[in-house]
Amino acid sequence: MELAPPPGGNQDRGPTLIAVTWTFTAMALVVVGAKVYTRLKIVRETALGDLFTMLSMVLILVCTSLVAVDVKAGMGRHAYYLNPEQRVRATKINFILNPFGIMAYSLPNISVAIFINRILSLRGWRKWGIYGIAIAQSFIAGISCILLFAQCSPAKFLWDPTIPAKCLPSTVITGYSYFVGSYSAFTDIVLAVVPAVTFWKLQMKRKTKVGVSLLMGMTAVAAICAIIKTTKLNELADLDDFTYGTVDLLIWAIVEADVIIIAACIPALRPFALSVSQSVRTSHQGYTGHSSRRHFPLEDMSSGAASEGSKWSNNTWFDTQRDRDPAADHDIRKTTEIATEWEQV
Repeated sequence: MELAPPPGGNQDRGPTLIAVTWTFTAMALVVVGAKVYTRLKIVRETALGDLFTMLSMVLILVCTSLVAVDVKAGMGRHAYYLNPEQRVRATKINFILNPFGIMAYSLPNISVAIFINRILSLRGWRKWGIYGIAIAQSFIAGISCILLFAQCSPAKFLWDPTIPAKCLPSTVITGYSYFVGSYSAFTDIVLAVVPAVTFWKLQMKRKTKVGVSLLMGMTAVAAICAIIKTTKLNELADLDDFTYGTVDLLIWAIVEADVIIIAACIPALRPFALSVSQSVRTSHQGYTGHSSRRHFPLEDMSSGAASEGSKWSNNTWFDTQRDRDPAADHDIRKTTEIATEWEQV
């Protein structure tokens, strides 16, 4: 089929695609690296959620690396300016990298769900509800990966439309894609709201409530990315200019994955932050010659008794014993006055 010249001429969004995706993936890699260091060197304890975070990081690294290969093949340019071989290769690589990106923004929510259940000690339907929502997202995303290639037989038709093939109606794939995007945003919102509401009910200082709620609510940022990505799904219908028309969709899919990976890691970085803070104070005191009795021992990060029977993990961003609101204690307290005497020798 003869392609019409696109408006705007021979534009190339490839460099923008690489710059944005690698910037966010690099940030996610740094945060994951900090979490791994915290787990192995500071806390010396690992959790099941770490496995899903690490797996997601590997998936998004593969996806972003394939994006660079795809751009070299012609992704980001109008199909009109690519020869048939370039169009086939660029579109094929795009389909190959998609499952890595889809699972990369789905698996981290399992890590977030594990973390929420661990620090809030949820029970009954609340516990399994959180797990169910996160696991269901990964299951739904997995089906999306299968449909991606099963929509046409043979699948080669997806990147080489010159061969004969039988395909499902385009409305099936488009409709399911909208469902996946909407459910992803729903999951991110739930994982942000549940801990924020719970923390707000605890007997803690208001500034601590705000800080912890914001940290745990970072999945809401991923929800925004998911919503924007979902609005770009209509680009999949632009089969005549697939290499240029789907750039925004690809960008937002990778950004969403990186943001949710970061959101899954940040609440566990408190020991790392305190360790860095302590090192800075030690260096400053050594330089000025002053000393301070105030310190932040890493052992103090262990669980403290929280209200409503909650148990807190030793990797959260606060210590309930240190951050709880004094006004929430009993109004009447028993105190003991102690007098000491000494003789000068």
